Amino acid sequence: ADLQRSGAGTGITPMKVNGCALTLLAGAAALQVGVPPALSSSHRRVPAALMQQQSVSQPSEVEPLAAAAGETNVVGAEVEQTNERFTPITLQSLDTWAEKFPRLQDKLADIKMSSLIFPFKASPYLVEELIDWEMEGDISTDPFYRLIFPTMDMLEPSARATLEEACATKEPLTIKAAVEEIREELNPHPAGQKALNAPKKAELTGVQHKYSETVLFFASAAQTCHAYCTYCFRWAQFIGDSDLRFAQKDAGSLFDYLAEHEEVSDILFTGGDPMIMKTRVFKQYFEPFKDPTFLPHVKNLRIGTRALTFWPQRFTTDADADELLALLREVKEVGGRHIAVMSHLGHVRELSTDKVRHAIHRLKQEAGVIIRSQSPVMRGINDDAKVWADKWREEVRLGIVPYYMFMARDTGAQAFFDVPLVRAQQLYADAIRNTSGLCRTARGPSMSCTPGKVEVVGTQEVMGVPAFVLRFLQCRDEKWIGKVFFAKYDPKAVWFDDLEPLDGMELPWEYTGLPRPCIDEACQIEYLMSQENA
Repeated sequence: ADLQRSGAGTGITPMKVNGCALTLLAGAAALQVGVPPALSSSHRRVPAALMQQQSVSQPSEVEPLAAAAGETNVVGAEVEQTNERFTPITLQSLDTWAEKFPRLQDKLADIKMSSLIFPFKASPYLVEELIDWEMEGDISTDPFYRLIFPTMDMLEPSARATLEEACATKEPLTIKAAVEEIREELNPHPAGQKALNAPKKAELTGVQHKYSETVLFFASAAQTCHAYCTYCFRWAQFIGDSDLRFAQKDAGSLFDYLAEHEEVSDILFTGGDPMIMKTRVFKQYFEPFKDPTFLPHVKNLRIGTRALTFWPQRFTTDADADELLALLREVKEVGGRHIAVMSHLGHVRELSTDKVRHAIHRLKQEAGVIIRSQSPVMRGINDDAKVWADKWREEVRLGIVPYYMFMARDTGAQAFFDVPLVRAQQLYADAIRNTSGLCRTARGPSMSCTPGKVEVVGTQEVMGVPAFVLRFLQCRDEKWIGKVFFAKYDPKAVWFDDLEPLDGMELPWEYTGLPRPCIDEACQIEYLMSQENA
């Protein structure tokens, strides 16, 4: 049975790799049919200032006139922009794209085998405009190649050997069993997403409620993206296993739940990517909020998306882009809600293209939304203080609010991408010192882990030994929010469960990761003073 028809992960799709057939058992979501995009004949005219040319390889260069004005547009000038239809790059179309970009040719076997484990889909915009195909050296070191194309190096040696041995048998059931075993070891639902965050109601299959004031909603139609990040902590949403997936079509049960929970002020529409939905589908979740009397305790609507830099045409030339922007503005102005586009922006290069700048302009000026940026710090992609400082400066210049620097979560290919806590904190500090106060709204580095969001504030000598200084930015137990605590310094620590308490003290979470009863800072300080006086 064909995998795309069955959706059960048991079908086979033979693909030639190094002269042998690989049985592709990746999820149906990772195997969407695609071909290189064709351009339609429709056009629209946009201000030339939003289409100014800036080299991708020199993202810090700014056109002098625009820089002096502090804006990206030159009033009155117009150029044409072509209306493109989004067609993803998938495994089926990858060989065709390799003909267009020959440096992909010798990577195909690696990409196809690793895609048995990790979902793969790429955006034509990203491949054509963000990857530097002219760079010297191995193309796999380009940050945007590394961001989008999986590799067998993302697996631990033992898992890699297991998969290679299974593929060598060419037996579908053997390969399927190996894939399932490896995926399960990759912790598909980190931080208690399935066990701890989901309300215990059968109809709420797409809701998470970890923090009292914020509900996450996973619309069924939003459980894919324009492209999949290789480090995505929600990779399990895209592998075709319904048991691992958060998704809900019904808006009514969400609204009923919110009516019962007046402590909720924020909804985060997430996925996947809500901006993959057509506006007519997106409307069913947003349009009710045009009524100021509808769930009036819900003040803030957040949209978690990477569409701004994976397919900026979603906000400019897509057929329903105008309708989307009009809807957002009406919800803001008529409904009186704050709308925040939580944009995943990980590298300054993402902000350098005309298409992205035009999308930013339309979201701000026509939809009236606030754009906030957030991203994890990832080895080989953006683990460079200059990249972050340049990114934050350019974001502020374009009217985006820097929001978060996150750590790599304990799922998927964490070991391939992780940056030690101490290095991430140094990187953050070096970057923030080299920016103005307008950029210092960015918080981090932060671990979004089981107990909450834990910020690595720095390192300090405590009781004569080096220690991490940490604090909760968010917590399942609100009493911990804003409170400082300590852990033993460990240069290799990459996640909260690598941390150990200082002698005679406890970390603020149990072995399960759930918070202990809150201890006031004064108690910790009194304890430290008693130790010093002993």
